[in-house]
Amino acid sequence: MSEPYSPPIAPGPADHNYTQQLKANGFGVTALVLGIVAAVFSIIPILGFVAFILGPLAIIFGIIGLTRKFTKKGTSITGLILGAIAVIVAIIVTAIVAAAANSVSESLNEEHKVEYVVTTTGPAQVTYWNGSGSSNEDITAEWKKELVTTGYDFTTLSVSGDYTAEASVSCEILIDGVSVSKNTGSGTGARASCSGSSASK
Repeated sequence: MSEPYSPPIAPGPADHNYTQQLKANGFGVTALVLGIVAAVFSIIPILGFVAFILGPLAIIFGIIGLTRKFTKKGTSITGLILGAIAVIVAIIVTAIVAAAANSVSESLNEEHKVEYVVTTTGPAQVTYWNGSGSSNEDITAEWKKELVTTGYDFTTLSVSGDYTAEASVSCEILIDGVSVSKNTGSGTGARASCSGSSASK
């Protein structure tokens, strides 16, 4: 007795739970590498301009990587985030460096009023820095001198009494109205020396 005929079973529809194997994402890897390099350069003054080039490229490759189907998205997301952070950090570092450079430039070009004050009870000689060299003057009483300097010029002032008589001498340097150095001396050949700069105010 023959068995009843059974028609072949047609292949059923694909299992909806089946997950296609995700492929490597070349754009994502590129975005990640660019993002890492941009992040490193972003914190280096002057060289931070590299981040302004690689950062946007990392963002672009990251976005392209996210649009690729059936590929891993992790590297794309990480590269995109690193690229954006690198650009932001580079902007902050560049702004700080620019502000510091501007501050130094202003300080170097800033004018300062220098005042020399000397007192003596007898004949004496004054030696002082005039901004470009040393100058000497003979005095017999109180002496004052004013000049304008730029930046952090170092100034000096000294007074020497006559070696044939006793005297009391003093010197003082004021910069922008602030006393930065003061000294006194007495006796035969009395001597007093002062020095300072605008940085010592």
